[in-house]
Amino acid sequence: MESTRELVEVVAALSNANDALIEATTSGDAAEVNRLLQHVAVLERRRNRLVHTKQDSTPVASPYESSIPLRDQVIRALQLTGRPSSARLVSDATKARWAERVDTAKLSSLRRDEARSWRKSQELPGRQERDVYVVPALTYDRFTPVRGTVALSTWPTSERLIAPLSPRVDMLHSAIALAGEAITLTNTNYEAPMLRLVARLGATIPGVKPFGADPRPVIDAARAELEEIEETDENERSDASERAHVQLDRESLLFGTAIRTLTSRAAGGSR
Repeated sequence: MESTRELVEVVAALSNANDALIEATTSGDAAEVNRLLQHVAVLERRRNRLVHTKQDSTPVASPYESSIPLRDQVIRALQLTGRPSSARLVSDATKARWAERVDTAKLSSLRRDEARSWRKSQELPGRQERDVYVVPALTYDRFTPVRGTVALSTWPTSERLIAPLSPRVDMLHSAIALAGEAITLTNTNYEAPMLRLVARLGATIPGVKPFGADPRPVIDAARAELEEIEETDENERSDASERAHVQLDRESLLFGTAIRTLTSRAAGGSR
């Protein structure tokens, strides 16, 4: 009973702290926001310890453990962000939106598995391709895989290519998508973690107030920056896409070309 009473008190204190955090964020009191963030973190750890203590007689999975296969997690996260995304963003989006953990260390293996599965669909009679594959984003000049960045095979080639401005453009589009998702989650358990993720992305966008809790200014600021840089990025990606379709076969368009290095003989001169 004592632990139950303490848990109720901690949860109540956490609710009050979160309300104060929203108020401080809205008023622009950065010092108070920092203090409350630390206070909330302490209360959350205390709450989690109390919950796990009460349930220690029953095996408890990690709060972010998922029974969903990694492949499906990544596809779902990319459908949410809508653009090529880093392993960290895939992980953070999954954690915030669905309270699940993505094992990012296995993303390289997943990409290799996807490539093998696609090849088998081409080689084995009667075996159909999957509707969608997790593929690497590709550099716009050499069409080699971009380390740690994944995309979906169903996206246009131009959107899977990464030109100089593309990481910024993709982040802005993802920020807009995630902010829009956060708005739909108002008054749900996922609202707060989604708002924290949106605020983190928004902090890098000019015109967004630090620690802003409202996703709408993030959307507006992201769109404003896109108006300045997206046309250039689209042109670079479009030109690269045209070259890719001329130079590459279908497999290379999806999974990229191998990085070619000079051999010692080639480095010494051609014959």
